[in-house]
Amino acid sequence: MQVFRPYVDWAKSAAVLDNRRLGKQRVECKQVLNTILRKLGLISDGRRGWLNHPVVLMYYNGGKPYIRDLVGFFNACVEEWVGRGFKSSISLTDIEHHLSPLNSAEGTPIRRLHEIEYRRILLVKDPAHYVKAFTPEEIIEVLETEPTPINGINSWIWKNMKNYRRLVRRVKLFLKREGLY
Repeated sequence: MQVFRPYVDWAKSAAVLDNRRLGKQRVECKQVLNTILRKLGLISDGRRGWLNHPVVLMYYNGGKPYIRDLVGFFNACVEEWVGRGFKSSISLTDIEHHLSPLNSAEGTPIRRLHEIEYRRILLVKDPAHYVKAFTPEEIIEVLETEPTPINGINSWIWKNMKNYRRLVRRVKLFLKREGLY
């Protein structure tokens, strides 16, 4: 489960995502919302998966969830998906009656550090796409800083640090050839 937010801004985050990840974000956001509703006792369908997943816990916020932020990102992803010419068969209409009355936390759990680490992960997952999607300054910021562990976002990097370092070298070489680094 992953919610990719390389920017606090919903539309900007959705706009830079590659098609594969953008399509999945609609599903992932709804899964996180459903799981939060289960944690709050508003849905009791017997499902227990993801209740303690780090991304769920981040948005759950100790019982005062960032519902507006997650719904806003979901809507931005759907809008971007449809704007790219795809059909969207996923919506929140089946859970809206649970979401509307909830007292949502203001703002977002996403901080500057999250933005950088999400960019880092996306760059690792699809360098060809994200070298073009992010600004040279954003890419350099990722390449010139060490990863900071954030549970549920980038913890797998440490299991693959050798591959991560190799990728950083390759991206730096590519950027140098393009005159961007």
